[in-house]
Amino acid sequence: MMKKVVALLMAGLMVVSMVGCGGDKTGGNGGKKGNNGGTEVELKYWNSGNGTEWLERIIDEFNEKQSDWYVTYTASASSDAVLAAYGQSDIDTADLYLTPAAYDFSFMEPLESILDETAIGDSKTLREKFSPQYLELETAPDGHIYTLTSGGSSPGIVYNKKLFDEAGIEVLPRTTKELAVVCDELLGADITPWAHFQNGGYYDRLRTIWQVQYDGYDYYNNTFIPLKDASGNSPSLEVLTNKDGRYQAIVALEEVLTTENVLPGSNSYDHITVQTMLLKERIGMMVNGAWLGTEMASVGDVDDFRMMKTPVISSITDKLTTVSGDSALRKLVSAIDAVTDGEKTEADYQSGEGYEIDGQQVSKEDWDYVRAARNTIYTDATASGYFIPNYSAEKEGAKEFLRFIFSDAGMEVQQQDSHGASFLAYSDGREIDTSDWNEFEKSAMELTNSGENIVTSVYRKSASKLFSMGITDDFARVVFIPYLCATNETDKKSADEIWDEIVEKYESFYDSWMQQLK
Repeated sequence: MMKKVVALLMAGLMVVSMVGCGGDKTGGNGGKKGNNGGTEVELKYWNSGNGTEWLERIIDEFNEKQSDWYVTYTASASSDAVLAAYGQSDIDTADLYLTPAAYDFSFMEPLESILDETAIGDSKTLREKFSPQYLELETAPDGHIYTLTSGGSSPGIVYNKKLFDEAGIEVLPRTTKELAVVCDELLGADITPWAHFQNGGYYDRLRTIWQVQYDGYDYYNNTFIPLKDASGNSPSLEVLTNKDGRYQAIVALEEVLTTENVLPGSNSYDHITVQTMLLKERIGMMVNGAWLGTEMASVGDVDDFRMMKTPVISSITDKLTTVSGDSALRKLVSAIDAVTDGEKTEADYQSGEGYEIDGQQVSKEDWDYVRAARNTIYTDATASGYFIPNYSAEKEGAKEFLRFIFSDAGMEVQQQDSHGASFLAYSDGREIDTSDWNEFEKSAMELTNSGENIVTSVYRKSASKLFSMGITDDFARVVFIPYLCATNETDKKSADEIWDEIVEKYESFYDSWMQQLK
């Protein structure tokens, strides 16, 4: 079971600051001694919204527990500032980074050596503690793992439970068509269904989940992410332009992100403004992550908010043989949820070689396909992480600090300051104490723990270079959310028009993109 550790992956802007901890750091990492007599190890940290208190506590704990190494850090809210010297071995003083994902692995130290070791006090290796799916996402094309993080958010639909109750919504939406109905119910109670910030905010997480739900986990991982066609060619324009789950996700968004459903001004507000309005005004939903609670702590609490399981894309019935129509799909999703939540077992529904749900026979293949879709979650855990420059003079000290961070003892230190889910478990199998967590935090962890299939963006380590190098993305960098909910009718675009624009851009630029790969 996935346990809670610090959620490092917060989205947001903070005042740029450069700070130090655990001793004076004046530059250079050539064997300078710290206050405990240990050799100094410098960490550069991207302070993206989670603050520095948790980091200072874990550094202090590490420095007190041993005397071989002495960790200090510098921090900035600017990722560019943190990474400014990376790769320049003649001037870079860092021994360890905690930053947004970087894809130039040529200056990174492989981390398998620490994964295959058991930290002091643990009963399992670090590899055994990490979720296998998470490690798969972190694996580079050459088979090495260069970055690791101890925390991550599983963003999805955040909703205001108090307002849902007021609108008489007793059952959370199980399908995207039911989500559209929920929008109508919220409007009927004078509640704005949706809010987002400029250019669509975090809908990229939601659309990825719906894409994977429709196409299936195997297709996404083995065909779409590497852009590999049936003949093994990669990258493939045919895969890029295939009218797959991406199109279905746009259609689903078109149904719920109407002009009437979206907070006026959403297409121009910054994310802090919209999140503030979410906490203070009558807004039903926003795509967000567990970071909402920490990022907006100074604005207001999140006691009324919860994370919901992502509704299953209604068009998934295209892929099913025994389930037709949204009503039958909703009943199937409800049965799957009952099994996932432990209220029932599969045996309660099994009938012959399949399942019987409200008198409807469902094949095992359809049950499995929808179960995997329902329990697909997005993770931001790969978007940021620790990595060690291979030119550091203190690589061993950096590795020792990472072993402590991922140890049971290190996890416990972090847990005192952060209430977030993770893909890292205690080696002794202990359950975490959530007695002081609020309901929003608990629902966010429950969402992460329900993950049968963990997905992330096209910038994952094993993706086609067209994706991982940022040359293009899964929607050809076409910003389309504002056109779905535009106030001016002449500015609106349909799902078909948006898809045609995406395909046209792929076809127009593909040859020049390929030249960049040579």
